[in-house]
Amino acid sequence: MNYKKTIILSACTVILLQACNQSAKTESQGTSTLSADTVLSKSVAGGQKNKSAKLKPEESLFIEKAAIGGLMEVETGNLTLQKTKNDQVKDFAKRMIKDHTQANNELQTLASGMGIKLPDALPSAEQGHLAGMKQMMGNEYDQNYMDMMVSDHAKTIDLFNGASRFDHAELKSFALRLLPVLQEHNRTALALDSLVKLKKQGPKGDDLPNVDKKHKN
Repeated sequence: MNYKKTIILSACTVILLQACNQSAKTESQGTSTLSADTVLSKSVAGGQKNKSAKLKPEESLFIEKAAIGGLMEVETGNLTLQKTKNDQVKDFAKRMIKDHTQANNELQTLASGMGIKLPDALPSAEQGHLAGMKQMMGNEYDQNYMDMMVSDHAKTIDLFNGASRFDHAELKSFALRLLPVLQEHNRTALALDSLVKLKKQGPKGDDLPNVDKKHKN
C-alpha cells in the first residue's frame, strides 16, 4: 500500500513540475515578445530622429540655403507689394510669394521627415538688406528689387542644379521639380529688370532740347 502511495505521489510531483516549467516558459516567451516590440518601437522612433545624421554635408547645406532663400523671396515679395507702383513688378512679386511659399512648405515637409528644423527667421545679413530696401522709393526700389531677383535666382538655379545630382532621392526629386520654375522666374526677372532700367533712363531724346539750345547759342 505504501509502495502504491509513493508511486502516486511521485507521478503528481512530475506533473506539477511539468506544469510549472510550462508556465515559466510561457511567461518567458511573453516577456521576450514585449521586450522585442518595445525595442522595435524605440528603434523606429530613433531612426526618425537620426535621419539627419545620414545626410552629407552638401545636402544639409542645400536644405539650409534653400530655406533661407525661400524665406527671403517671400519677405521681399511682400515688401514689394507695399513699395512698387509698377504693375508688372507687383505681379512678379505676387508670383514670387505664391511659388516660393509653396516651395517652402514642400521643403518643410521634407525636413520634418528627416528630423531637421528649418530656420523660421532670416539671418542678420538678409535682415539688413531688407532694412535698406525699406528706405528706397519709386524706381530706385524697383530697380534694386529686380537686380536682386536676377542675381538671387541665378545663384538659386546653381544651388538646385547641384542638388539635382544628389544621391538622396527626396532632395534630388525636390530640386528637379523646382528647377523649371526657378528658371522661368529668372527669365521673367531679366526681362523686367531691363524694362525698369529703361524707365529710369527715360525715353530716348530727352536731352535733345538742351542740345538744340547749345546749337542756337
